[in-house]
Amino acid sequence: MKRRIKHAATLLLLVCAGSAWAHPGHAGGGFATGLVHPLLGLDHWLAMLGLGLWSAAARLPRAAPATVCLGLAAGAFAPLALPAVEPLLTASVLVAGLMGLGSRRLPALLGLVLAGAFSVVHGNAHGQEMAGFAAAAGAIVTSMVLMVLGWLTGSNARVQKLAPALVALAGAGMLGFA
Repeated sequence: MKRRIKHAATLLLLVCAGSAWAHPGHAGGGFATGLVHPLLGLDHWLAMLGLGLWSAAARLPRAAPATVCLGLAAGAFAPLALPAVEPLLTASVLVAGLMGLGSRRLPALLGLVLAGAFSVVHGNAHGQEMAGFAAAAGAIVTSMVLMVLGWLTGSNARVQKLAPALVALAGAGMLGFA
């Protein structure tokens, strides 16, 4: 129990440093820039890992990644900038964690709609921060890898109980400091 509290406290301290998840746009572009971009923001890490955890717990191994991938692409290539993107990105971390915690009670369709909506926001953030099709495609690839890692991790029953709570806690901490 003490070990869990120690890990949770460490995670909370990490997310409390605002610069830990702030990642400005990148000069240039290209596929390699896109691949790296999601790795530079804690919000992207946690949201995609959280959605992967949820998809494992909800037993949606195909529908959830497909929905997220389509949402990321739609957001990245949309010709408009969504309002309030940063607060929505941060809220998506909290919601992804809560989805994982409530996966047994959350209707699959509602979960897919939430996952798709937040993926559009994340995709739009990627599209606004980076220029070009190749950069957006790289960001989508890395985001999907993070989601698959969450899904693989979430296949472990012990992890299913703790990891979504940590993602939700991190999202709440990020919202408190946003």
